[in-house]
Amino acid sequence: MRLKNLITAASIALLPIAASAAQIIVPVAGTGPGAGNSQWQSELTLHNTSAKAITASMKFHQGEEVSAAVALNVAARATSSIADIVKTQFGKESGTGAITIDLSDADAAKLAVASRTFNASSAGEFGQDIPAFRSTEASIGGDIVVLAGPSSATSARFNFGLYVVDAAKVNWEVLRANGTVAASRELDYTAGTHVQYNGGIKSLLGVDAADNDTIHATVKSGRAIFYGSAINNLTGDPQYVAGVRTREEIRINFAGIDLDEDGTVDLTDSDHDGVLDATISMATSLFPNYFRVVAAGENGEKVTFEIVNSSADAALLDNEGTVQLAPGGNLKGTKGELRLRATAAGSSSILVIPINFL
Repeated sequence: MRLKNLITAASIALLPIAASAAQIIVPVAGTGPGAGNSQWQSELTLHNTSAKAITASMKFHQGEEVSAAVALNVAARATSSIADIVKTQFGKESGTGAITIDLSDADAAKLAVASRTFNASSAGEFGQDIPAFRSTEASIGGDIVVLAGPSSATSARFNFGLYVVDAAKVNWEVLRANGTVAASRELDYTAGTHVQYNGGIKSLLGVDAADNDTIHATVKSGRAIFYGSAINNLTGDPQYVAGVRTREEIRINFAGIDLDEDGTVDLTDSDHDGVLDATISMATSLFPNYFRVVAAGENGEKVTFEIVNSSADAALLDNEGTVQLAPGGNLKGTKGELRLRATAAGSSSILVIPINFL
């Protein structure tokens, strides 16, 4: 076992801890004209379940451009609706982007956020509900987000996009109904970016859309929220397409975790899904925690590791999978996870280690 560095502290100053912050994200909202003579606007509705008013701030993310913050106040137990929010609150005559709402974690638990984006036409309003997400619900490294295209590529157009919570690398693929990959493209995105690909199968991936196309957005690193919209070309009626989080095929034999680095696997991945069967417990203290990840290629090849996401500060100390995890006191009593990319003989898989912070 590795000799751990000992730290002696004569005294420790206890400092006040600031209230933790939260972010609620509406991944797409817009205003102004669209294809087929459509005219779009978004409405945001907020309800406060608290006995006191909630104060927050909103920003609009369009591409890599971020608006100035706009104050948001919702009275106690009240409901507030903001019509055509992109125009009335952020001053845009035309544009599509994401809305972020920053507030305290305590207030976020008491604020219900709903949004609706609709096409206002002479025949009436045709709209879709777009859910709001906590930033912690974003897809992360190892996720494959599935966006199902329309059953008829001639009667409906298919737009899709993402809001980037943390700088991310994403591999986009379009799969035909028979499972063949028609095109792919890998892109890097900076944090806080919103991008929508209108007619994205053609505009992003360079091939004509076909019936029952499916988009795979594989998150290589970082965090992002994905969405889609299928819009009827005749009526302008949109249908929200949720991004469904799935996992990639596991090509690495994940034996498990050696907690005390004595050469014995203490916790296993017995069902070979890439997720440790048990949750490991890690202490929050001045001293870091150490353990070893044990894995091999399909035929016993040596594995290299890379940290993709971690709820606490983490580092790989060697080529044998030894991890140093240093959770701060703010994580005490919470749950998190560590995600590692394991690569052997040209194949990679994401390994997930659930953690309780004590």
